[in-house]
Amino acid sequence: MAQNKIRASWWWLTQAAGVRRRRRGEGGEEYSVIYKWNPHKHKFFRYQSLQTHTAQDWEAFSIHGEAYLAVANHRRADNNHNIDSVIYKWNPGTKLFEVNQTLLTSVAYDWEFFRVGPYHFLAVANTFDGVTTCINSTIYVRVAGQFQHLQDITTLGATDWEMFEIDGRVFLAVANGEQLHTRGSSQYSINSTIYELNVELLRFLRFHDILTHTAVDWEFFTVGTQSFLVVANFYNGTSYSLNSAIYRWQGSEGFVMVHELLTVGCRDWEFFHSSKGSFLIYASATSTLSKVFRLKTY
Repeated sequence: MAQNKIRASWWWLTQAAGVRRRRRGEGGEEYSVIYKWNPHKHKFFRYQSLQTHTAQDWEAFSIHGEAYLAVANHRRADNNHNIDSVIYKWNPGTKLFEVNQTLLTSVAYDWEFFRVGPYHFLAVANTFDGVTTCINSTIYVRVAGQFQHLQDITTLGATDWEMFEIDGRVFLAVANGEQLHTRGSSQYSINSTIYELNVELLRFLRFHDILTHTAVDWEFFTVGTQSFLVVANFYNGTSYSLNSAIYRWQGSEGFVMVHELLTVGCRDWEFFHSSKGSFLIYASATSTLSKVFRLKTY
């Protein structure tokens, strides 16, 4: 689910059809819904429906003051795994999001938009092509008003990209979820990888491998001058109850694990800060309870 401010008085919320679906007709079409915030009634109201295919993620972003939405289409009802995901652009004339570009994806799970200097990037996490999870996820760069192929990175059932910067260095972390073998067995304890952008080459190069267990999310955050990454470990092949780990940036040593948190079916991490301190909250997919952790610093 993504949220984006298009203008000063308009807030949008998009609902992925993979989470909530509205079906019409015998074809069983799926629609994701954009809601518009009404500041007078303090509620979101249905604004626009867009046909999607088991959508898993929306990414909202703007380029030169123009607003876009990218949807990660997962697969069609006929179980076709290799389908187009769509980038929509806000049309101020029609006051609607309209198709701007389509990109072929394979069970797309996540989009990550980011900018570095004059460059605008989109990275897609491709999960499965119908045969194997060992496939390319792709990074695109904006050229002449369109996202063009920049680089393929081999991933294993990728479910998330997380971009972050430390001391002027740009990193991109992928959450690898599963290695599916040809005989049908799966390996869940595999490396997820952090890549660093080489600006001169305009390429992301492997920087650091971290052992994860069906990783489904990375969250980067800072506390004071310290930088951290926390991973959502979901499943290790036998149990959903296992530790998710927090890693701290140690300069030349890269990321070093500093703490483990017991989680159950962990699907997502979010960091937030308030007057009461710094907090991490995780969403559980297999338990009735999700948890909030308060970070203690010494």
